[in-house]
This record gives sequence, structure tokens and C-alpha cells, in this order.
Amino acid sequence: MIVNPFKVMPASTKILMPFTVTSGLADVVSGHATTSTGSPTISMTQSRWGNGALYIDAGTSLKINSTSTLNLNALAPFTFEFWVYNTRDTSNAAFISMRDTGGYCPIIVQKDQSLIGNNALSSWKTLTATIPLSQWVHVALVGDGVNIKQYINGLVSGSVTHSNWTNGNNFLNIGQDPDDSFVGYINDLRFSNTAIYTANFTPPTSPF
Repeated sequence: MIVNPFKVMPASTKILMPFTVTSGLADVVSGHATTSTGSPTISMTQSRWGNGALYIDAGTSLKINSTSTLNLNALAPFTFEFWVYNTRDTSNAAFISMRDTGGYCPIIVQKDQSLIGNNALSSWKTLTATIPLSQWVHVALVGDGVNIKQYINGLVSGSVTHSNWTNGNNFLNIGQDPDDSFVGYINDLRFSNTAIYTANFTPPTSPF
């Protein structure tokens, strides 16, 4: 995906990481600072749009450093979405996670489930997922202040009550969680501060 510098992103788009040979590991909307663990790279082996994808291997990850953009407290609406090509059949492998150590946090998205922390971040609500191996899959997690819904390739795969966090973690790990890391590729990671999808939708057929 080549980002068109003249294309205006919706105001709700606060983080956009295409992960292409053009954009590299950068957030092309707001320039949020990131930290790499190991050597996450842009690879042409797999790519949703033919212009590269972030490759994550065991022991590597990318972190969007703490930012008020990722403050999910007080029923703030949000959308996390990305394309993922998973090559490792491990249930606990996390695509994105909001924790650096064990324990509870607002959101972890894994191959077979998404874990949503309760109001006090003392237990999990679980959204079951089925994300096949070795194919591009669009994943979206959407909170609208009432419910948090999970979409897999445009179809709602589960819903839980939107947690009223008061201590939401303000950073995001890409490709890593203390429970396990995933191995594979990611394109077009986007975070928006509104609930973009309120019904079944068609995943993007072209880059943002």
C-alpha cells in the first residue's frame, strides 16, 4: 500500500500504520513514537496490497509508546482494525495487546479469542474468534460506549458490554503479549477514536 499524501484521513483516524516499503514502521497520521523489540521488518514475502507488510517473528514486536490517543477510559468509543496473515498455530499468540506484564488490561486480540478486561481490570470477558492460518484476515474490535464487538472479515463474531475503565493502558504492543507472540504479517493497522463499524460491513478492498 502506497499512502497518498493528498488523501485526507477521517478526523477519527488517530493512528495509521500501513507497514509498507514506503511507510516503514511509522504512524503516517500522527507520528506517534514507537519502540522496537528485536528486529520487526517490512517484508515482501506476504503483503495484502503488494507493497510490503510488517513481519513479526518470535522475540520481535513493535510498541506504540504511551500516548493519550490510546486512553480508553470512561467508555470512550474506539476502533482497532488491521489485516493479519498468521503463520503460527498457537492459541495465545497475540496480534495486539495493551500490557507488558501478566495480569489484566483493556484489550488483547489473539488467534482464537479477544480478551476484554472488566471495569476494574480484575477479570476477562471473552470474545471467541476463528482466524485461519496462512491467509489474510481483516480483524476489527469496536467499542461504542455500550458494547464492544469483534468483527472477522466483516462479520460480527461476538459482543460484550463495553467496560467502563478508569485505568486503561495507553500503549499498544503489536505482535506481542506476555502470554505468547505471534508469527506472521500485519498490514494497515488503524486506531480511531470512534466506533466506525456499527453493523456488518465489507472489509476495505483497497488501502486506506
